[in-house]
Amino acid sequence: MKQLSRYAFRRATLDDLLFVISWARTAEELRHLFPRAAWPAETLQLIEHLASHEEGFVVCEQDRVVGFANLYNPRAQKAWIGHLIVHPERRRCGVANFLISALKTIAKERYQSQVIATICYESNTTGLAFYQKLGFTTEGWETRLDHLGEAAKVFRLEQAL
Repeated sequence: MKQLSRYAFRRATLDDLLFVISWARTAEELRHLFPRAAWPAETLQLIEHLASHEEGFVVCEQDRVVGFANLYNPRAQKAWIGHLIVHPERRRCGVANFLISALKTIAKERYQSQVIATICYESNTTGLAFYQKLGFTTEGWETRLDHLGEAAKVFRLEQAL
């Protein structure tokens, strides 16, 4: 049987979350993923944060978790993507693209969402370029505070489903 994709997609488990939180390699990466987390990250704090959000999903490659994201408020007209991160060794290999595609399908087909949205830090130029390449448009911006109370500009990005 022909394999359609090199990746598999499933709900995240607590064991997956333990692995995922180790992927932020720098304080800036951690800030993009968890604005209120101090560097180095406190494992229990991050696990509790991720576990408290509904609809966590992982992408696997040969049974190895290589990507993660949450789908927030999927029952609303606008579903939100949060905490998207890819294993450092698998970045720029199509994992995030596969993950976004799967989340869009779930939001549209399971929850009848009409828009998929996310936020991206102004300083995350790679992330902004990625979302724009996928057809997301900037719908505005806001200020978020990090664990030190420092302000950071984030863009609200959206795409019709």
